[in-house]
Amino acid sequence: MSEPEHEHEAPYSVQVAFRTAQSFLVAYSVHLSRGGLFLETEHDLPIGARADVAFQVPGADPIDLPGIVASRRGEDSPDGPPGLGIEFPDPNPELGILVDRLVGAFEGVQVLVLSGDRQDRTTLARSIKSIISTAEIMQAADASVAGALMTNEVDLAVIDVDFDADGGLAMLRAARDVEPRIPTVAISASAQLRDLARQAGATAVATNPPPFAELQVVLVRALSSPVTVAVAPRP
Repeated sequence: MSEPEHEHEAPYSVQVAFRTAQSFLVAYSVHLSRGGLFLETEHDLPIGARADVAFQVPGADPIDLPGIVASRRGEDSPDGPPGLGIEFPDPNPELGILVDRLVGAFEGVQVLVLSGDRQDRTTLARSIKSIISTAEIMQAADASVAGALMTNEVDLAVIDVDFDADGGLAMLRAARDVEPRIPTVAISASAQLRDLARQAGATAVATNPPPFAELQVVLVRALSSPVTVAVAPRP
């Protein structure tokens, strides 16, 4: 007599929704292709627990992967935000098919850069282009222009908070309020302003001017960040 199907299910279900196909492809190239993924979440699951992870990508059917919780990071960790490291020992063959289809339709990444200083803005745009070769960069010199460009077509906004703190923080809040939210990187030479940027909803922060290696890390982190991560025990 066969066992009921639910007895073979993992005890936890994780729903991971990406804002765009571009965001999913960045997450795949950096994490999933290597057999694992770090999810920023305050949910706490035991190491070694099995968890079925369902990826939701706009324009595609959900992809389910059986995973195992390999690591946990607490709120006070100096290594970064809290979350769970999940390994995927048995990748779903449909994942490769989905990635191939999304890559075939890939049209690049739209990046909005806000900085009041023309030279800083140009240097920042050049550095972003060297990290993300497919990036199409829109430059804004002030918050009013950036606000007009802050639409769902933007994949990432990089905001210099030093030149105009109030305007920069307002743009971070505006990006957070777009549905689904636009991922943002806030740069500032001030630790206080970086803290305020986090409170305003910045996905990632960096020093100003950001060293190339630091800029690369925060760009990838912001672009690959899911819009929602829902973790729950199975009923």
